[in-house]
Amino acid sequence: MLSWELIKKLLWDLDKDILEHMNRLAQEYDWHFNYFLDSYTHYKGYSIVITDHNFKIQCCSENIFKMTGYKSEELINHTPSLLQGEKTDCNSKRLIKKATQDELPFNTRLVNYRKNGDLYGCEIISFPIFNGNFEVSHFIAFEKEYFV
Repeated sequence: MLSWELIKKLLWDLDKDILEHMNRLAQEYDWHFNYFLDSYTHYKGYSIVITDHNFKIQCCSENIFKMTGYKSEELINHTPSLLQGEKTDCNSKRLIKKATQDELPFNTRLVNYRKNGDLYGCEIISFPIFNGNFEVSHFIAFEKEYFV
């Protein structure tokens, strides 16, 4: 498993607030990673969303606002399903549910809804984060908008 200290070095271009918040969570939960995240960490087009094991958003990068219309602090303690609606694909939702239940990474695209109700396409690449007891404590998702 990869330690948070190694992963944190890969996230060098994140805004200070999310990196500090992630660092607090990582220390509190003794984060470890089974997957190398380097291919997503330096691409500024991704928003980062961290959820706990119950899928409640714990923190997200400031650029989430541009994609969703929600400020990062508005999303805290909500589940990402807040962004879903009638046109969100049920198969994608099932894939996410199954992958998270099986503690596996996943990559999917789905239709989400901005705060103002407009649709947008969202690509999600997500990985489980394990604690020192090898239990999933959080999930990290790299998300970016694509055209619907």
